[in-house]
Amino acid sequence: MATIRDYGERTPLEAASRTRPHRASLTETRRLTGTPGVIAAAARKLFERDGVRGSTVTAIAREANVTRELVYYHFGNKNGVIEAVIDDYVEDLVESIIAWNEGRVFGDTAGSLRKCIMAFRYALYDAKGDPRPIIGVLEELGVRDAFDVRATREAADCLNDHIAAQYAAHHQIEIELVHEMFCVTIFGLVGLVKMKPTISDEDLMKVVEQTLRLDMSEPS
Repeated sequence: MATIRDYGERTPLEAASRTRPHRASLTETRRLTGTPGVIAAAARKLFERDGVRGSTVTAIAREANVTRELVYYHFGNKNGVIEAVIDDYVEDLVESIIAWNEGRVFGDTAGSLRKCIMAFRYALYDAKGDPRPIIGVLEELGVRDAFDVRATREAADCLNDHIAAQYAAHHQIEIELVHEMFCVTIFGLVGLVKMKPTISDEDLMKVVEQTLRLDMSEPS
């Protein structure tokens, strides 16, 4: 996990591509807290409303109700603030997996898969099917592809390190290279929905079920 002093040294592309250590547990959060968290949240709000170019450090400081000097103290420069927002976007997606896992019902693989697909759609698209503001920010920065790779990697890490083990306690895992297959599935879903936005949840479920060879029967 990056410390505050790590921010400000990378370009947006490097920030969207960087690798962080695996999450120690599902209770671990990587969101900034305290004053840095307030600044990052204010920047995110402005980036999504006014665009990254239209959001100066002065405007971010004003939105966060802090001084410009405090923004520079914690993040070094505007790139540091951008990196914190990108980290926050990654955390949105991983936390959606954690929240989905907490709500799963034992033995209801089909229901859990349906909720997983719903969480996937909700993380990227609103109820009308329009992309969430996160997409516009990433595209303005020119880092959407790099972000997709990083978010896929961290989501696959979370699934492989924690949730797959819970599944394996009650089902036989019938695929090899589990982490790699999670990467293929997640990245493939993102690309599939980009290519075919109207695809149904049922079809997405079938894709995941067949790719991961999920056992849809109830455990004894």
